[in-house]
Amino acid sequence: MAPDGRLLDCRGMLCPQPVLETKRAIEALPAGTLAVLVDNLAAKENVARAMVEAGHHVLAEEGENAWTLTVTKGSTSPVREPSAPVRGKTVVLVTDQGLGRSNPELGALLMKAFVNTIADLSQPPDAIVLMQAGVRLACEGSAVLDQLEALQAKGVEVLACGTCLDFFGLMGKLQAGRISNMAEIVETLMAAGRVIPL
Repeated sequence: MAPDGRLLDCRGMLCPQPVLETKRAIEALPAGTLAVLVDNLAAKENVARAMVEAGHHVLAEEGENAWTLTVTKGSTSPVREPSAPVRGKTVVLVTDQGLGRSNPELGALLMKAFVNTIADLSQPPDAIVLMQAGVRLACEGSAVLDQLEALQAKGVEVLACGTCLDFFGLMGKLQAGRISNMAEIVETLMAAGRVIPL
């Protein structure tokens, strides 16, 4: 536990939740230290790296089936230089329900983590274009509907290909975003300063 008693328990959380929760907690902390508990090596490495890159000092101690990361707020200079702003809009192009093709179950977990992460960004993309099986992410039963709705509330335009919805028999099941068409999708992609294809 941190000397002043601040403790964040991230055990049992899947990527990227430990990083996101730690970022929120450290941002809310005026000064001092925060102890973060994680129970897997990936979370330990990811939280420590994110905190160091943000300019915080991290001390990691391994315990039984867990690590305690003691994060001291703002005790070093940030490692990353701020990147130059991108001119034009940022558009994420999603063409499948999952990330990668080798394992559908893992791909679905990774897509959920990706959408969770961009929904938590202070500067999310300007638009998300859903095509092919990617339209299923915005339809009833999707594991990321809440996140897509949160992104819409932040002003992110969510465009779902009407031809794709019709092909999969999902035209009446769209729950987030709006039906779009190829002309609008092409215009959105061509006008973007940056397109991130998934």
